[in-house]
Formats: sequence, C-alpha cells, structure tokens
Amino acid sequence: MRIPSLNAGIIPGALCGALLLASASSAAASPVAVTAQAGTLGAGGSVYLALPYHADMRFGGNYFSLSHALDSGGVHYDGSVRLQSFTLLADWHPFHGVFRLTGGVAYNDNRFSLTATPSGGTYTINNHSYTAKKVTSLTGAVTFNRADPYFGIGLGNPFRGGHWTFGLDLGVLYQGTPKVSLTATGAAVGSSQLGADLAAAAGQVRSDVRKYKWYPVAMFSVGYRF
Repeated sequence: MRIPSLNAGIIPGALCGALLLASASSAAASPVAVTAQAGTLGAGGSVYLALPYHADMRFGGNYFSLSHALDSGGVHYDGSVRLQSFTLLADWHPFHGVFRLTGGVAYNDNRFSLTATPSGGTYTINNHSYTAKKVTSLTGAVTFNRADPYFGIGLGNPFRGGHWTFGLDLGVLYQGTPKVSLTATGAAVGSSQLGADLAAAAGQVRSDVRKYKWYPVAMFSVGYRF
C-alpha cells in the first residue's frame, strides 16, 4: 500500500489556505476612512482616501461661531466671529508610520462681523465726534482670501493598524492681508469728512487684525477606517 506524501498533500493545502486568508484580508482593508475633528479651525469632519507611496488625501469641512468684542481706534465694536472652511489636503508618511507631512488648500469663509457701540450717544471716528443723528449706526466686516495654502505636520495614519485612528495636526494657514469694510448710516453719510474718517477707522481695524494673516492651526481628530 502506498502512503500519501505529506509534502504533496498537506503543505500545498496549507499554502492555498494562507493565500485565501491573505486575499480576504486585503479585500477587507478599505481605502476609505472618515474622521471627526475639532480645533482652531472649528469642528467638523474629513474623508480620507488612501494613495500609493505611503500617502493619502482628505477632504474636510469645519465650522464654529462665537461672540467677540474689539476696541480699535477709540471705537468699541461688538460682533461675532464665524470660522468656516473646506480643505483639500495631501498627507505623506516619510517614515511609513504615523508621522505625516501635510500640504494643501483651504476654501476660507472666515469672517468677523462688527457693530460699533456709541459712547454717551456719540461715535468717535478717527478723533472726530458724530452725534446719533449724524451717524445712527456703524457696522463692518473683516474677510480674508478665499483660497489659502496650508502647510503642516502631524501624527496619525488611518490606513495603518486597526479600524480606529487618532490624529493631531499642527500647521499654519496663510489667509493674506485682511479686508475690512465699514458702513455708516445717518445724516452725515456722503460727507467727505465722514468718508475719510471711515477709511482711517477701517485701516486701524485692518492693522489690529493683521496678526491673523498667518492663522495657526491645531486640530485633534478621531476616525474609523471601513
């Protein structure tokens, strides 16, 4: 009686089983992940797509609003800050781990809305006083460039390890020189003096918020790879 060879039966079977398991594991590893995030850009989420060469790309959105007061050029402004942005970023993991270099662009809809508060019934604009009859309201807005480059570093790789992932981003968003507009209503509207004073006041506000030209970014995220 001939005894079957172990090498001819068991070993090829084991190899086939290992190949099937590897194939199933590869098929289960999805190239898509999602994260929720919060930080200096606001709160939001991102969708990740795995790329070759230890890279990935992500599309995200962020939003947050809060009240904010500003004193500029002798004028007190009450207002609000709206943080709203959409980002398209690419990550590269140079050491094939969680450390990443990030670059990309953001659609920037960040905005400061301003409403001046009169002192003693008068507005003092560029050292000139206007009664409530001459200037009944003074409002303004601060906006930034719409398309802004982003550069940063971080920790996190949703396509390495298990399904759950955590991330940290540290970087800077170049918003450019802020754009300031001030609008007044009242009997003095149309006068050359008020026009010059509004231009000077807008320049002072621009100088006060110029520090946001380079906007610091710090974001923490938690996500899941499908």
